[in-house]
Amino acid sequence: MHEPLVSPSNPRREPSAIAKLRRRVRTSEDFLEQIGVLAGVGGWELDLATGTLRWTAQTCRIHEVPADHQPTLEEAIGYYAPAVRTVLEAAVLRGIEEGEGWDLELPMTTAKGRQIWVRAHGAVEQRKGKASRLIGAFQDITERRRDIDALIASERRFRSLFTYSLGLICTHDLDGRLLTVNPAACQSLGYSEAEMIGMQVGQLMTARDAAHVPEYLARINARGTDAGRLRFLARDGTQRVWQYHNMVDTHAGETQVLGHAQDITEQVLQEQRLREWSIRDALTGCYNRRFLAQHMESADSRTTWACVTLDLDKFKEINDTFGHQRGDEVLVAMATFFQRHVRAGDYVIRLGGDEFLVVLPNSAITEAHELAGRLAAGADAALCGFTAGCAAHVDGASVEATLAEADRALYTVRRRRRGES
Repeated sequence: MHEPLVSPSNPRREPSAIAKLRRRVRTSEDFLEQIGVLAGVGGWELDLATGTLRWTAQTCRIHEVPADHQPTLEEAIGYYAPAVRTVLEAAVLRGIEEGEGWDLELPMTTAKGRQIWVRAHGAVEQRKGKASRLIGAFQDITERRRDIDALIASERRFRSLFTYSLGLICTHDLDGRLLTVNPAACQSLGYSEAEMIGMQVGQLMTARDAAHVPEYLARINARGTDAGRLRFLARDGTQRVWQYHNMVDTHAGETQVLGHAQDITEQVLQEQRLREWSIRDALTGCYNRRFLAQHMESADSRTTWACVTLDLDKFKEINDTFGHQRGDEVLVAMATFFQRHVRAGDYVIRLGGDEFLVVLPNSAITEAHELAGRLAAGADAALCGFTAGCAAHVDGASVEATLAEADRALYTVRRRRRGES
């Protein structure tokens, strides 16, 4: 058997054994100190019987005092502002009385006047049922708190943007169920936030528009982003147009779609009005030559359609006798007369001056003659006489050729009426 390092029977070995033990303790302490430095964690202990407080070198570094500094209890408490000191003292007192540890994040001022945040962790050692020593860890968490504060500030800014933005902001899952909506989105559609959250996007659309939602969800799921226009149905039954740019977000742990849009309903209506004005005759409200050109340009040469050309009789005499204002009144009245007798889907076009044209889509010459007959039958109610000529588009013929054929038919009718051969 080995002899004990220290024994009454071997007093000469006692100094050597104690020295080895002390070296081992110092080695352990140095190792723990190095670990503390690497982890940024210091230690402390307070002997409650003597009131002696001891800091590790890392704790001293955090306080910005010499590494071998051993503070008084009063000095240690003095690094904290009075309000913070109250919190810390209450935690320590509760630990002494109840044996309960603590883990606090506190602001403090170092010996050099620098403002930092620290994490103070404490535990209670008891002897014979009574607190005898407090021991704990101490860590500088300023960087982490700065990151947290920046995150909180960022979240606050986002929440303000979300709440007060005039843009329409929402989130929905990949199935199209709304998760969040901002006040601007609610106001645009006339619903409350509570009503909209949980709704499917398609529930806020007409059946026709809702049918395209699966295509939108498939696109954004595949690409991660999507942009375009969507039409929504407001509570009052009106349609609202949103121009959106949405993207898939996976950073929050759950995959969801972040949506941002602008309500461009008024812009779309204005565009429609401008488009309508560009293809309408300002005086009569009939379509104009621009509309005819656009409409016929998009028509296939094999498309079936017919037309009736209409010239007002003796209109020049009305202008010369009664003036242009009266002439304008006659033009407006005759445009109304023609529009009243055409079918839904037919187009009444003012070609210029006293010339009008009615285009009958998907119609043959028979329908054109029927319209001319209806107009002739109601001619007594017209403010001015007129002459009509009919034609039907022949497969492969140009638009100009068809209109010229209608003009020839009109002049034939007019010559016959005048007794010309």
